[in-house]
Amino acid sequence: MTAIAQTATVHPAPPPRVERTRFCTRCGTTSGEADSNVPFGFDRVCGRCGMGVMLSAPRGALPGSGAAIMVVTRNGRISAVSEAAEPLVGEEAGLLGMPVGSAISSPDGDDRLARQIARAAGGGREVAETALTPAPQTVGSLTRLTARIANCGPPRAALLVLERTAA
Repeated sequence: MTAIAQTATVHPAPPPRVERTRFCTRCGTTSGEADSNVPFGFDRVCGRCGMGVMLSAPRGALPGSGAAIMVVTRNGRISAVSEAAEPLVGEEAGLLGMPVGSAISSPDGDDRLARQIARAAGGGREVAETALTPAPQTVGSLTRLTARIANCGPPRAALLVLERTAA
């Protein structure tokens, strides 16, 4: 005979809910929830600039409206560059579809940066921070950046919030 032990089923607790905010990939405008007066499907385009796509990200990743941001796909391609980020990394038109390494690099290693981006784009819940330098550097004008890397979407991608740091 086999004895069957009766054990209480343990259900793992769901992960804590992460407060999210919506942002425009072009002008960086942030907002809470979608405007209920906007017809379905039209809330994907920014109501302020009319040029960016509205995505959502963890509230703690964005410092507020107008942030310098880049959106990077899971395979490491740039899919958006905000107006505020263009002076730091280059014009959006020249960067769309390019590998992220064509715009930025990390003194901690580009492989580590690629893993952080892939983790965030895959839906990772943590917000990582890393040091960056824009790729097209000229001698004598070294710019240093700090980036917060978080998930965003839909569709899933990585959000890089760029800030200039003191040299």
